[in-house]
Formats: sequence, C-alpha cells, structure tokens
Amino acid sequence: MNATERDKITAEIHDLTVTLTKQPHDISALLTLATDLIAVADFSQAQIVLAQVHQLAPEKIEVPYNQAIIAHQLKQDEQALRLLSPLLKTKLVGVASYLMAVIYFEQNQIQLANAFALTAAEQATAGLPEYLLLAQILTKQHLWTTAQPYAQKAYDLAQDDPDVLFVLGGCLINTPDQKSAGTQLLKRAAQLAPQKYQTAVAAIFPDN
Repeated sequence: MNATERDKITAEIHDLTVTLTKQPHDISALLTLATDLIAVADFSQAQIVLAQVHQLAPEKIEVPYNQAIIAHQLKQDEQALRLLSPLLKTKLVGVASYLMAVIYFEQNQIQLANAFALTAAEQATAGLPEYLLLAQILTKQHLWTTAQPYAQKAYDLAQDDPDVLFVLGGCLINTPDQKSAGTQLLKRAAQLAPQKYQTAVAAIFPDN
C-alpha cells in the first residue's frame, strides 16, 4: 500500500467513526471500518469492531471471514482455517477458498493449495489475485500448460505486474515456440522488480 492509499483509508476511518457516533448500529459502516482497520494493520481495533458486529448481527458471515484474515496476518493459520472452513458453503466461497489456498501454499501443502485455488479461480467474481495464485501454484509443480491460461488471464488484467510477468514468462519459456516471448517477459519482470527477480532471471539466462 502506498502513502496515498493509506491516507485515503485513514480519512475513511475518520469519516466512518463520525458516522458511527451518530448511528452506532450501522452494520455496513461497522464492517467497512473493520476492513479499513485490517488494511492499515490495526488488528486489535478491527477485532473490537467485529465483535460489535457479531453482537448486533450474529448471522453476518463477513465477521468470521475478517477474523480469519486477521488470524492469518498474526500467523495463527490453524485458527484462520477453522474460521474459513464453514464459509465454503456460503456466498463467500470464493474469497474463503482463495485465503485457504494462500495459507496452504505458504505451508507448502501444494495439493490442498491447488484444490482451493482452483475453486477460487472458477468463481464468477475471480480476478487478478485468484488467477495469479493458481498460476503460481501450478508452475511450482511445473504444470506449465495447465498454468498458462490462468497466467494469461492475470496478464490481461495487469501487464506491468512483475509477479504476473514472471509466472507467464515461466510458462512460455517451457512451451515450444514460445521461448522468445517468455524470455522477454522474464527479463521485464527482473527490470520492474530487481530485488525480487533479478537473481532468478540471471540464473535462467546466465549469458545475459
């Protein structure tokens, strides 16, 4: 998050706080405030707000979802998974599956990560994060052909994202007749994010 985005969220937190002094039971405002507090990493305040929402509207499935995000940020992944699992049968199946895939990928449980990332990527609401994550999980297994369509979808949405360039480049250099295009994408990823990708790309193309 850049400074402009942070300032915008901070301003929104202030406005929501003002709104809630007049309408303390505004569920929508409370949930937005919790989301904003999570975005600026104020987890303790976010937890307090989510507890308020749970008291006012215990049926709101956004509460356990946001609590799972906080648990993941605090490295309490088992708790996060427990909170997310019941959400797989709700309208939040896409975002819950995505976060479960992230957790399992970080734990190197690749098959579980693969399954949940696929569920997330197949939702009608899927976008860049879902396509990129699934492509990354598939390329880790060297499933280049399977990964490429998802990497391509991610690229269509974000052609200057170094993570996208790296994963699609990896697919293409491992595909016959696509090596030149793959080389260009990998080198561009290294240019855009040298600290992250320069070493890896130099190892792939030692002569350059």
